[in-house]
Amino acid sequence: MVDLVSYDTAMTTTLRFAATALPLRWSDDGLEVLMIQRHPDLSFGGMWTFPGGAIEPVDGPEPPAVDDEERYDWRAPGLVATAAAAAVRETAEETSLRCNPAAMAWFSHWIPPTHGAPKRFATWFFLAPETSGDLALDLRENVDARWVSPAAALQEAASGDFPLSVPTWVTLDDLQDVGSVAALIDATVTAGPRIHHTVAAPLDGHRVLMWLGDDGYTSADPTAGSRRNRAVVNERLVVLRRERS
Repeated sequence: MVDLVSYDTAMTTTLRFAATALPLRWSDDGLEVLMIQRHPDLSFGGMWTFPGGAIEPVDGPEPPAVDDEERYDWRAPGLVATAAAAAVRETAEETSLRCNPAAMAWFSHWIPPTHGAPKRFATWFFLAPETSGDLALDLRENVDARWVSPAAALQEAASGDFPLSVPTWVTLDDLQDVGSVAALIDATVTAGPRIHHTVAAPLDGHRVLMWLGDDGYTSADPTAGSRRNRAVVNERLVVLRRERS
């Protein structure tokens, strides 16, 4: 799982690799995604997220960490394949569900700001429309699991009953108003992954998390220009609103 960190703490440039899968299904209520609640004693304790974790040597030959993210090829086929293998493995370990790698689609890539926690993860998010097996949660790492629609998850998050990290919130927001699983996969493959390499800056007592396409992204100035591709969060990194124009 990846999370975003404060803009006003020590700089950390080293990135480790992680991957997550979004098991999908279609119900009478539309699109649903499998979400799991992290064990309260572990990192991101109590948060709802998608199955995932750090890339390990068993997943592929890629290096475990990089220090120069701007020059790294995050789209390299070998690296993406390794990340997909990690997402499949982590999902099986945490939920006992087996994702069909051939049906998966790379949905997004996240990198947190350079200022924050001592560990930073570059994380690949994959849609997993085909799974097999029975859901059986690994209770050493997680305490609950739910199939939930993106809209319902965001509504519960707004009430404070369903804590989400920023990447999870944004991903759920992007999955709203989907016509079918097949249409979502087709659109994702056609458009390519959504890149969320994050720049953070303070503004009006909040934190602004900016991504490529925002006029403030390059300069880290949230007041620059008028084009917006950002989220505004509070001191606890709870999303207050998303701005796109």
